[in-house]
Parts: sequence; C-alpha cells; structure tokens
Amino acid sequence: MHRIFAFLLVLLSAASVARAEDTPFNVLFNGKPEWLNTARPVTAEDAKGRAVLLDFWTYGCINCMQVVPDLKALEKQFGDKLLIIGVHSAKFAGERGSDRILAAAKRFGITHPVVNDASFHVWDAFQVEAWPTLVLLGPDGVEVNRYAGEGHREEIASDIAKVMDKVAAPAPLAGLRLKEEDKSILSFPSRLGFADTTPWGELVFVADTGHNRLLGFDLKGDVKVTIGAGAEGAKDGDFASATFNHPRGFGIAKNGIYVADTGNHMIRYADFTNKTVTRVAGTGQRGDDRFPKEARALDTALASPWDAKLLADGKTLVIAVAGLHQLWTLDTVNKTVSLLAGTGEENIRDGDAASAALAQPSGISVLGNDIYFVDAESSSLRMLKDGAVKTLIGTGLFDFGQVDGKYPKALLQHAQGLDAQEGRIVVADT
Repeated sequence: MHRIFAFLLVLLSAASVARAEDTPFNVLFNGKPEWLNTARPVTAEDAKGRAVLLDFWTYGCINCMQVVPDLKALEKQFGDKLLIIGVHSAKFAGERGSDRILAAAKRFGITHPVVNDASFHVWDAFQVEAWPTLVLLGPDGVEVNRYAGEGHREEIASDIAKVMDKVAAPAPLAGLRLKEEDKSILSFPSRLGFADTTPWGELVFVADTGHNRLLGFDLKGDVKVTIGAGAEGAKDGDFASATFNHPRGFGIAKNGIYVADTGNHMIRYADFTNKTVTRVAGTGQRGDDRFPKEARALDTALASPWDAKLLADGKTLVIAVAGLHQLWTLDTVNKTVSLLAGTGEENIRDGDAASAALAQPSGISVLGNDIYFVDAESSSLRMLKDGAVKTLIGTGLFDFGQVDGKYPKALLQHAQGLDAQEGRIVVADT
C-alpha cells in the first residue's frame, strides 16, 4: 500500500510539473518564440518583478493600431515597472512573415519587443479570442486581468498601479532597445497623387507616412516642396513647422491638399498659396459618433481617417473613416461632416448606404459621381453608386487569397489602395 501510494504521489508530482511547464507564462518565454524589434530575446528574468502587458495584435487591424497610442502612454507612465510585449498572431497569410511584422512595428512607431506568433501557440496558451486583446500579468507571472478591444488605458493603468504598489522598483531593462538610423528619403510611403497645377509646376505628391510629412516631386524625381517638419505632432503652421502623425491618404484640390492625418484623427488642409497647414476636421481625439449629420467639422471627432478624395463638385470631400468602418463627407464650404455610408458594424453587407456594413475602408477613388473603395479587413473592392453599396470582389471577413476570376470566385488579401479609371480599376492588393 505504501509503495502504491508513493508511486501515485510521484505520478501526481510529475503531472504537476508538466502542467507548470505548460503554463501560458512558460509558453511565452520558454517556447523558443521568434523575437522581433529587440536587440536580444526577452527572458523570464526580464519579466521578474515587473508588470507584463501582452498585446495580441495583427498589423492590418485598425483597432490594433488604435491601441498603440495607449501602449506608448503606459510605457511613459510606468517606465521600468512595465514590460510590454507585442504578440503578433496574424490574421492574413501575408502578415506572417517576420520581416513584414518588423516593418509594421516600425511603421506604427512600436519600440517594445514583439513575438511572431504565426502558429498561434501563445494565442492558444492564453486562450485569446479576438484582436486586439491585452493581458496583464503581475510581477509573479500570474494573470491579473485582460481587456478586449480599445479604450482600456485608464483601467490598465489602475490595475498596474495596484499590482506594483508594494513591489520594489525593478532593475532597468537592459539591452532590448534597438538603435537604428533612418537615412532613407521616404519611410513607408502610403499614397501618391498627381497635381497638374501648383506653384511649383506639375508634381507627384507622396504621403511620406513614416516621416510624418508629404513630399512633392517633379517628374524627374526631384523634391520641389516638403509639407511638414518631419516630427510627430499635430501643430498647425507653415509648411516648415507644421507636424503630422502618420498621414496616409489625401485629396488634391485646386489650390491645396486635404490630408487624412490618420494618427491625429484629423483632416488637415495644406494650402499651396499661403504654404500653411490647418486642421479642418476632427478634434484630435478618437471618435465614436457613428451618425454625424451636418455636424461642425472642427468639433466632431474622427477615428483614423485613412484616405480622402474630392467629388466632382470640387467641394465635397469623401473620407474613409477606417476606425468606425464608415465613409463620411466633409463639406469644405460649410465646414460640416456627415455620414455617407456604413452602420459602423464591421462586416461586408451591401444595400442602401445607411444600412450597408463596411470593414475598415482604406482607399478611395472617385470616377464621375461614383465612389470606389477597398475594405481592407474584408479584402474587398466595393462601390457606392446612386445611394447604394455594391461589392465587386470579396465575400467575407475571413475570405481572402490570390484568385483571379469573377465575383464571387475572385479573392484579394487586405487590399489598401486603388485607382478607378474608365473601364477598369487598378487595385493595390497588399
């Protein structure tokens, strides 16, 4: 009896050890993950004695991108008491490559370490169900809380303060931060457009997103005008001193450019005549009002405007409000914004503009009075014509690939740009 009892104890002890080794914490640090955006692998010893915040993300997800400012604020607030680790569990096949993930981290200004969780091992270990999800671990490695979606900065800060209140200040993290020099003329350029009449002649404008500016090139490739100081910010002023935060799309007007200043949640206007940049829509805060109707543009918050194009009337700007999965308009004369299409639900559903569902509209092109756009999250090409939304390519939020053919056979993968021309549409299928 004693021998059998002892044997059972050994079995139970071995099982306990196996379970301990298979804890989510150990899967993260001992599962030999591929570490990115760090000068060396992060270890369990690095996490010891500090709060650890895991950010489960996929780089094409607008909601994941909108969490980044909160992460930066938390890093600044808690310093070495907090270790943030990005866990990239890719939605799209094209997002699994480490080089692409690292490039995305740099594009978003992420400086904390990132794990390439392409096989979803860490995701499964922590039983995550959606992007973005943030999981807070205490200084003992035990989960404190988790937060699904956006808007949890204050709650996370409060939880970190509680678990670190009685813990001695940990030693500074050493040797993780990458040091790289950016010597390129462009950094993650995201849009280009041709302007045939400017004070500098015919120019091709490029949204130099990573450098927080726009550049105007002549047809020989020489830079003729730079709009923005190149620093991240939201300052209005002349071209040399104004600042942007990851500007992406833009619409060229007769005497200037309307810029979708994505990171600032604003539309800015770059005036060719006065050589100044001014805010014309958005408050600088991420908005959640999904039903604006002739609302004062400067008092209405936007959510990650991704692109902007003028209609044929020359005064109505169509905005891809990616963060709310909608299209809005800006009346540039009366200075008001209104909902154009989309309920705010992230989906792919056709019908009249008011009831249609979009999924992270990321590129707009106007042909006559028809509006063509790509929905990145549903990998779709769609159009708004005569008050109704119709899908030309794409069938679902998780239907994507590289397949030629007609609807519904044809497939794209996270398309972000397009150009509508007579008889055809050219799509940037990322």
